[in-house]
This record gives sequence, structure tokens and C-alpha cells, in this order.
Amino acid sequence: MRIKKLIFVICMVFLLATFITLVGATEQKTFTLRIAHTHTEKGLYYKGAVKFIELVEARSNGQIKIEHYPNGELGADRDIQEGVGMGTIEMGLSSSPVVLLDDYFKLLDAPYLFVNREHITKVLDGPIGEKLAKPLEEEGIKHLGYWENGFRQITNNIRPIYKPEDLKGIKLRTPESPVRMLTFRTYGANPVPMSFTQVFGALQQGVIDGQENPLATIYQASLHEVQKYLSLTGHIYSSVHLLMNKDIFDSMPPELQKILVDAGKEVAVYTRNLGKEADSNLVDKMKAAGVIVNIADVNSFVEASGPVWKKIIEDIKYSDAESILEEIVNIGKN
Repeated sequence: MRIKKLIFVICMVFLLATFITLVGATEQKTFTLRIAHTHTEKGLYYKGAVKFIELVEARSNGQIKIEHYPNGELGADRDIQEGVGMGTIEMGLSSSPVVLLDDYFKLLDAPYLFVNREHITKVLDGPIGEKLAKPLEEEGIKHLGYWENGFRQITNNIRPIYKPEDLKGIKLRTPESPVRMLTFRTYGANPVPMSFTQVFGALQQGVIDGQENPLATIYQASLHEVQKYLSLTGHIYSSVHLLMNKDIFDSMPPELQKILVDAGKEVAVYTRNLGKEADSNLVDKMKAAGVIVNIADVNSFVEASGPVWKKIIEDIKYSDAESILEEIVNIGKN
């Protein structure tokens, strides 16, 4: 009789343990993440974020919920990337200031590095892009995708820019990137580093004469309303980087991590298509708003960029910098 009771108790304990395990398995932990950036609803950052949220929430069946903080609500690019590294912001978008996080990203600031978006996709969505992003993990950041910022153009209130010498004496806002400042000093301008959220007011008040950004960024921030000239130089292609706090990423189940990674790459292509579309129609919109548009002598800018490339290679801490640049150039030839 005692043996039967013992067997009964053991069975009940086993069944209870199994039930608890099954209940635990069905109770899926949910994750609430915030994504922050500086664009208005007209901008590529905003449109990319909306698409990313849509994909991730649908594919995770609600296990991941993402709150959207646009228009600099949580700070400028540099503030956002620092917040992501510290974990005070779960996810964010940053562009040129990523060079402050790791030297490898200085390579992407080399003027006239990319020839078109096909070239960009081959490089950034492949092994080179992964190699450049990997060191960010030492800073506590997981890189989830190279989204579109775009080919940068110059606007100002002084004169049309045809050749580098036309920039002489112009106070030109640049992002907080040493390479970008070097580039425009080399071209003859007077570069003024400034966070993007300050640019409109600085232009309006005459603190600076001009700035350089992709057309979609210029238009979404209404910078064309306080600028007289738009010069199509296409001097640098800028990505916007989707960054996530690594500890938070690592805390998530592998299947949810994969959803985030896959969506990040998918939205990269999506935003590049949006950028291509913007480049084809925004010039006319800015002309209609009274902006005087000219096409720059690109060859003269390319020739003036040689010292910038040389300086990047000399100053960067990675010994393979020159070979990576050569590999990127060769990919563009194929």
C-alpha cells in the first residue's frame, strides 16, 4: 500500500512539473523597444523606422513592440548613438557621427567612394559591411543595417558651387565627423561642426552660410526654404546606421534576434529605393520653391579629394584600411 501511495505521489509530482513546464513554454516574454532618430515624417529615417516597426511587430507576433521617437525627441544622432551604447535607448538611427564610435567608419566618409546604389548594396550588405560593423560590439552596440541617408549635395546662400575653389571662405555646416571637416577644409571651405537639429536655425540666423546633405534630408527639414543655391556635387554617400544596445539584443531569443537582423537588412534596400526616388523628383520641387540649382564639375572635386583619401589611410588605426578601400573601388568596377 505504501509503495502504491509513493508511486502515486511521484506521478503527481511529475505531472505537476510537466504542467508547469508547458505553461512556462507558452508564456512568451515580450520586449518593448524604443527607436529614436532626427527626421520628420517626410524623411527617410522616419519612413524606414515605420517600415521596420511594421515588419518586426508582425513577424514576432507581438513579442516585440517598438515605440517610435522621431524628430530629435531623444536627441541628435550623437546623443542617440551614445544612448544606445549605454542602454538608455534601446535602438536608434545615426549617420555620420558613427565615425566617433569606431575608425572603420571613416572609410565610408572617403569622398567619391561609391559610384551608384548597386555598388553600395554589394559593399554594405556583404562581408565588407559586416567587417566594418563588427568592432561596434566592443562599444556595446549591435549594428542591424545600413539604411539610406543618400548622396550628399551642397546648399548655401553665397554663390553656386561648380568647383572646390568656389567654396573658399564659405561657412559650411558639417556633421561631427573629423573626416568630413577635413574634406571641406581641403576643398577650401570653412567647415563648422554642428548637430543636425541645430542646422535650420543656424542657416536662418546666418550663423552659417550653407550645409551639405542628401536631397531627401534637405527637403524633409525644409532647409531649402532658408538656402538660395543647391549645387549637385554628390561628394559622399552617407548611410544611416540602425544601432541596438548589444546587451538587450543578446538577451532576446535567437528567433527574435533573427527577425530584427532580417528586417534591418530588408529596410536597408527599402530606404535605398526611397532615396533613389527622392533624387529623381526633389530637385524640381526645390526649383519650384525658388532655389537656384546647378550641376557641379564633379571631376574637379574628385581630383581635389586625393589628399583626403591619403589622410584617412594614414590616420586610421586599422592596418587594412587601404586594402579595404581598394576592394570597395574594385567592386564598383565590376
